[in-house]
Amino acid sequence: MHIKTYAGGIAALALSTLAYGAGYQVIEQGASNIGTAMAGATANANNDASAAFWNPAAASFMDLENGQTRLDATISGVIPTLEFRDKGTTGPYMGSNPKGSCGTDEVVPNFYAVHKFTDNLAGTLSITAPYGLESNYNSDWVGRMEGLRSYLFTSDFNPSLAYKVTDWLSVSGGLSAQFAYCTLTQYTPLGNLDLAGDSWGIGGNIGIAVQYAEDGRFGFSWRSAVKHTLKGNSHLNDSVIAPISADMSMPDTFTMGIYQRLRGDFKELAVMMEYAYTRWSVFDELYVEGTGQPAIPENWEDTSRVGVGFHYYPDWLENTTLRIGSSYDQSPVPSAQDRTVRIPCSDRIWLSCGLGYKFGQYSIDLAYSYIFVVDSEIDRYEQSVHTTVDGEYFAHIHVISLQFGFVF
Repeated sequence: MHIKTYAGGIAALALSTLAYGAGYQVIEQGASNIGTAMAGATANANNDASAAFWNPAAASFMDLENGQTRLDATISGVIPTLEFRDKGTTGPYMGSNPKGSCGTDEVVPNFYAVHKFTDNLAGTLSITAPYGLESNYNSDWVGRMEGLRSYLFTSDFNPSLAYKVTDWLSVSGGLSAQFAYCTLTQYTPLGNLDLAGDSWGIGGNIGIAVQYAEDGRFGFSWRSAVKHTLKGNSHLNDSVIAPISADMSMPDTFTMGIYQRLRGDFKELAVMMEYAYTRWSVFDELYVEGTGQPAIPENWEDTSRVGVGFHYYPDWLENTTLRIGSSYDQSPVPSAQDRTVRIPCSDRIWLSCGLGYKFGQYSIDLAYSYIFVVDSEIDRYEQSVHTTVDGEYFAHIHVISLQFGFVF
């Protein structure tokens, strides 16, 4: 199998459902950040170990003594709804069901660690879910010739080092080791055809953090693309047909964020913003070698994500942080003709809130997000199966996240 696809991973210990962010992205990294729809994450607005993923450079400004370590573990429950309603699908061997539901509930964990070696040097580790996908339709839906199940799983292990150049400037760099597994299933007149392969790949990340004021910080981070060569087999009704191989790479992403606590009469408030740019334009086709099928054009475009969030630190409730935020996450799919049943992506809007509480060396954070997914049409013709899927997708997602952190 040669899959020329630019996508990536999931939580190291669990599976993801359909991508929670636009494209294949799973941006739920840390319950503390989810509370503001990820606004301020690159500046480490919450001063926790989730900086190990978003921007290790920002970990240099955490309140840790030399030799201390902070660990944060997050678990997120994701409850999606993604339904297809037919408007005139045509082709041979169609299923009888004009409706298709492909969302699955999942639990996704993430892990972060920061250790301060010296006044100027810190090390971080993240085991995270930057990308991921699963769509799984009922077997009798009308579009089964174009796809039944699409599943992408990768585990991302990312150690980094952060060096504090001055009292106000820190830089960081790290490497990612990723395991990737992909399987694609579709209906054929002879039964279900399944293509599966796995691989390891290496990537990198760099970051900058600027503490421009005691109560303000700016962060910038870049995560590289990660290339994979998958190897596996094709199967028909669970019987191996032939060995296959795959080339796969995930897109590089640029993020920047700012955190500023207000002063004077508004000292109990802080504002934060975030911007992310993902180079989805590299996902131009999906080509499976060894099956005799032609390449499937995708034509994705580069995308932006923008968000804003607020913290409230009530004087009447010590060590407590209340959070709220929203973001707009742009879809890389340019038209109904480019939208596929495997990745029926469209623009989405996040509405988030959260609560954090610290007690001694420990902290706990709880967050909830409701994701509005813009209703999207599909009018996709696949030449290899002579089928046109014509319909509309309706979707929304609930995310509930819990995070526990401690310093030792």
